[in-house]
Amino acid sequence: MKKLMVWGYSAQSLDELAKRKVPKVSLGEVGISEEFNPKKTHPDFDFPWSWFVKGQEIPPMPEKVYVCLKKARSVTFDFLPYNDFFIMSARFLEFIKKYGFDHDFGMSKAIIVNTKGELLTNEVYYLVRIVSWEIEDEIVYPDLGRDEKGFSLEAYTNSDKDILLSSKYKYMEAFMVSENLKEKILEMFSLPFLYTLKEWKEQNDYEIIGFDKL
Repeated sequence: MKKLMVWGYSAQSLDELAKRKVPKVSLGEVGISEEFNPKKTHPDFDFPWSWFVKGQEIPPMPEKVYVCLKKARSVTFDFLPYNDFFIMSARFLEFIKKYGFDHDFGMSKAIIVNTKGELLTNEVYYLVRIVSWEIEDEIVYPDLGRDEKGFSLEAYTNSDKDILLSSKYKYMEAFMVSENLKEKILEMFSLPFLYTLKEWKEQNDYEIIGFDKL
């Protein structure tokens, strides 16, 4: 079995993300729309294709969307979770597909602009939809059932894939990657946020990091 790591943004990484000028979705710095409107750059994320429930037909995504970033001068991320979606570069998408990402839940080309509608990058980006209940259960979490907060200290897979999605809540906004791929990721991407599962728990457990005292 291959041991897995987490590739994603932890609660404790917020300061580092701020230094790199990565927009904060939770603070409303990212807006998505089907047509850019300078008077309403960050509308409610409420489209027929953005809400879907198990057992019902999922509407197709539009050919393109506009992703508006507040206070941004450039695009400083390869991927960014946004609700049940990821905003990701074509380069990142090509990389994860090469190493096992084979999901096709729908995606749109993402035109990334500032609040004036000015293009922030010539690099191709996509808005990629994730349907959690369609994710095949390929990951083993040995101690998940013993942790009431939903964390595991280790994760493994028998899959031949090196990059997988998790349907478990604590890992749904990240990618699960084989430890064997760590050096390749470090080579291809600038300072990626890679964690062992033990580190991921420490970085996201609010009691450990003191959020319960705020």
